[in-house]
Amino acid sequence: MSEADADDGQFGRELRRLREQAGLTQVRLAARLGYNHTYVSKLESGARVPRMAFAGGADELLGAGGSLIALAEGARAQRQKHGDGHTADGVPFPVPPLEVPPAQVEPRRIRLPSYGVTCPLHGMDGCMVFTPANGLEGLIDGSARTVGARTVHGLAAMLVAHIEADVEGRVAELCAPVEQTLAALMDLMPRASESMTKALLRLAAQYADLAAWQRIKRGQHGIGMIWLHRSVEWATAARDSPTACGALSSMSSLALLEGDGATAMEYARAAGALDPSRRWIAVQAGLAEARGQALLGDRREVARLTGQAQRIAERLGEQDRVEAPWFFDAEGATYMASHFSGALRDLTETTGDRAIAGRAAMFAESALATVPDRMPVSRLLLTIRLADTQACGGALDAAVEVARPVLAAAQASGSTLIGHELDRLRIRLGSRGRDLLTDL
Repeated sequence: MSEADADDGQFGRELRRLREQAGLTQVRLAARLGYNHTYVSKLESGARVPRMAFAGGADELLGAGGSLIALAEGARAQRQKHGDGHTADGVPFPVPPLEVPPAQVEPRRIRLPSYGVTCPLHGMDGCMVFTPANGLEGLIDGSARTVGARTVHGLAAMLVAHIEADVEGRVAELCAPVEQTLAALMDLMPRASESMTKALLRLAAQYADLAAWQRIKRGQHGIGMIWLHRSVEWATAARDSPTACGALSSMSSLALLEGDGATAMEYARAAGALDPSRRWIAVQAGLAEARGQALLGDRREVARLTGQAQRIAERLGEQDRVEAPWFFDAEGATYMASHFSGALRDLTETTGDRAIAGRAAMFAESALATVPDRMPVSRLLLTIRLADTQACGGALDAAVEVARPVLAAAQASGSTLIGHELDRLRIRLGSRGRDLLTDL
């Protein structure tokens, strides 16, 4: 083993010892510091040289008294001495270019907070913002090309416009405009003052979360996860725990899509631990953890977590409404019922207990009854979910009748989330599923 390897291994061993002493998993440590849990794993195995920013944060969080900083400095010095090129702190975005022209955001005024976006400068106080009339070029203040309040407000307004278009299904392709705006935002960062930099970091974290879901909808899960990790990192740097928790919840959802219940639970628990004082975070984390437990077949934990989430949801307040409006009114009823139906459907699948499918179908029907008209994509997904819960319970003819009217629209939606539900339904229907497709 080389001298450099010895130093790397020493940092990793000390990091693991302090982490375990603090009772933290790799996922939870990474979440608190704004990093990917695989990065922590590579550090502990000695496969990566620690970044000084990470070492400083870990040293403070774990109470190492400067030992981790000293070990990181030694490891980096040795790598530089031995000519290893892996000492750079920057990590590039492996995001492929998009051939889709950016969607234009129509000039309009938007009152914040809206869609969970609060003003990065004025918090939860009411704030009127305007989307820039001439697109990204309109984000710069004056001939001096400085970053000021107008820049931040314009970026916040564009973010709300993109989220609104996504929720309402009005724009088929949002990857390009979201990522192009995020790239422009990052270009502005070096020109910003300290206070403006913090505001831009908050916005960058929210844009990255949105960018992640646009990629995930295209089936590009790896790129989606990269954006989610960036969202956590930037939100942590801006001390924006709501956005960091939202990104970790999205990571949990992505793990669910890939059938990894254990990882889904780890991300959900990390999200809940970031800020236990916010009730909506406890609800969101609890629902995500219940979905993970369902994939693992633990019906007792599913019942406990969903019941707990329901009780906390009944006590949500005005701050929760501002930060997480999806938990309120008709949309909130749909959100809760859809999570319950998904968890019970997965539990039926893993346990083989068809009696659970009846409750899953009941919640799916409830979600469909309350889904707002402005959310047509959600309506399609929930209809296929209802058909799948019925098929899970053995009611194949009923499942076919539910799915038939929306199948063409679901197939044409281009959403991999809907496609995921459709694939499960086809497998469960067997020959009936093939007949249903033939009839179209």
